[in-house]
Amino acid sequence: MRIFELIVSIGSFLFEKIKILIFFVIQFIVFLFMKIFDKFREVDFPEKIIFINTIAAAFAVVMPVARFELPRLGFEWYVNSPLAVYMIGIAFIMVGTIYFRFSFFQWVRIAVNAYYLFWIVYIPLTEGLVKANPHRICAGYYLNVIVPIVYLGASIMQVIFYRSELR
Repeated sequence: MRIFELIVSIGSFLFEKIKILIFFVIQFIVFLFMKIFDKFREVDFPEKIIFINTIAAAFAVVMPVARFELPRLGFEWYVNSPLAVYMIGIAFIMVGTIYFRFSFFQWVRIAVNAYYLFWIVYIPLTEGLVKANPHRICAGYYLNVIVPIVYLGASIMQVIFYRSELR
């Protein structure tokens, strides 16, 4: 009987510690979301667009940009963008430069997004996206084009309308 009481005691102790850990993690996540929401409320309109567009940028990274079929095998293959990994860096740059209010960083935002946009349009035009023919462009490709356009628009709007607030 002593072993059974010991096992129950250890089980209840572990249950309490796991419960405390779960509540701590939930409290920490709520704290992070509140900090993000507070920062979202205090930034200007173009930077709110950047915050929201970062969610679309995360989808642009994981969504396929093209698909092709192998009719004899009955398979359908999806291809991810070879440039989509750079979208992660662009999202970090866009969100990170919200905290630095220098005009230099605004021009960095514009240059990085224009460069990415050039390559994301150029690669499919030169048939470098997928060598398999026939292939179809998927929604992920259009999202990879739209995200830098929105980032560019927000950055240009920041430079034009909020120039006096920049250092």
